[in-house]
Amino acid sequence: MTKSSAASVKKQASPPGTGREIKPGVVAFKRARILEEASALFFEKGYEAATLEMLADRLSATKPFLYTYFKGKSAILSAICEVGVKESLAALDRMAETERTSIDLLKASLREVAEIIVARHEYLVVYQREMMNLERTDAQRILRLRHEFDLRIGKLIEDCVRDGDVTVPDAAAMSVWIGGLLSWITYCYRPGSKRSAEMVVDQAVEACLRLIAVA
Repeated sequence: MTKSSAASVKKQASPPGTGREIKPGVVAFKRARILEEASALFFEKGYEAATLEMLADRLSATKPFLYTYFKGKSAILSAICEVGVKESLAALDRMAETERTSIDLLKASLREVAEIIVARHEYLVVYQREMMNLERTDAQRILRLRHEFDLRIGKLIEDCVRDGDVTVPDAAAMSVWIGGLLSWITYCYRPGSKRSAEMVVDQAVEACLRLIAVA
C-alpha cells in the first residue's frame, strides 16, 4: 500500500465530522475517566438502576460524548469488569521481567495483584455483583482472561515446586484456590475501614502462601 492510499484509509477510519483524529493518549484518558465515574455510579446505584444520563451528568458531559468512546451501557460494564483481570495480567508480565528467585517472584506477583484488587475495589465489586448483566460474549471473554490468570499463577507455583520451595500435588488446582482467595479481598476491605489497605494485602498474600505451605 502506498503512503497516499494508507493516509486515505486512515482518514476514512476517523470519526465522521471530526475533521481530525483524537490522539490515542487522549482517548485512553477519557475512556479511563468514563470508567472511573461509571464504576462509582454502578457501585452506588446498581447497573440496572443507573442510566447513561446519570453518568453523563457526573462527567458534566452528554450522552453523545459517551457514545464516542463506548457503544453503550453494556460496553461500559464490560470494560469495568475486565479492568481487574487485565491489570493483574499486566502486573504478572512486569514481575516476570524482574530478576528474582521463583518463590520471591510468586510472593511479589501475589502482592501486586492484591494491591490492584484493593485499588480497584469498586470495579471488582461491580463485576461480582453485575456479572449476570454482561453480554454473553463479554462474559466469555472475561472468563478466558481469568483462566489465563489461573494458568499464569499455576506456572509460578510449578516453578517453586521445581526449585524445591513448594510441595503441592496439583499446582493448577491450587492456582484456582488462590484466585478465589484473592477475590475475597473485596469482602474484607472497604476504603476508610479500620483495616488498612496494607494490612489486608499482607493478610491476603500470607493466606495465599499458606495454601501452598510456604512459611
